[in-house]
Amino acid sequence: MEYPLKRDECIRLYLKVFIPIPEICNRIIELKNCKEYEGALEYHMGRWQTIAGEHYYTKDTHYGKFSQVHDGSNYIVKPDHRLGFYQITGISYQVVELIYELIRINHENAWDFEMIDKKDWLKYDDELYSELSKRIMNKMNSLKIKN
Repeated sequence: MEYPLKRDECIRLYLKVFIPIPEICNRIIELKNCKEYEGALEYHMGRWQTIAGEHYYTKDTHYGKFSQVHDGSNYIVKPDHRLGFYQITGISYQVVELIYELIRINHENAWDFEMIDKKDWLKYDDELYSELSKRIMNKMNSLKIKN
């Protein structure tokens, strides 16, 4: 069975055509890999700082500004009070928080893990949160926010 060459091996073959000294070829590949790693790290750190930072700051300051559902037909929908996370990702931080809440409820170590009807309760909450999420996104999309 034949295996394709790895990227560095392929580059090494091309380099050997122009530079027949293996040490120089290896050094060029090493420098290329370092630059790629640094670029990728810088990119991902920047994304973490912008997206996660904006999300957590918004979450920490949303007291009293969160959309709510009181029963299956009474929804209070509020747009995000800080628009940075929405502008970066195109999704409301409130929707992300609702997903987190469903995951928390479903987790076996949640405070309510001994409930007998937990599965039914989770399904009901999922339906309510799904409708609330749709309404939140409709509200956010109607604001005509520029990304």
